[in-house]
Amino acid sequence: MKVIFSFVPPGGGEQDYQLEFDLPAIPQPGDYIKIMRDGEDGEASYIVRRTWWNLTCSTSKNDLKTIVVEAEFAKGAFLDSASHTLSVESYASRGFQVKAFDSSTY
Repeated sequence: MKVIFSFVPPGGGEQDYQLEFDLPAIPQPGDYIKIMRDGEDGEASYIVRRTWWNLTCSTSKNDLKTIVVEAEFAKGAFLDSASHTLSVESYASRGFQVKAFDSSTY
């Protein structure tokens, strides 16, 4: 299932960037998302805020247009990349309340 992730500041706001993935299911609010990028040590950590369902409706057919999963920057339990850590610290220094992953699963 094609899912577009919209990455926003902690607490929501204007999208920083987006990525598209083919996933077996739709992430739910509160889910932890970790993204590993080629050539980068560590991961980027996000917490799902909400899902946006974009639908089309016509007299001939009703259809799903896109699924957008809004996810906010978060501090991972460990292994965040240097670039992600810099982004999270930048948000925190500007007064954003950055959530952190619960480390109980590790």
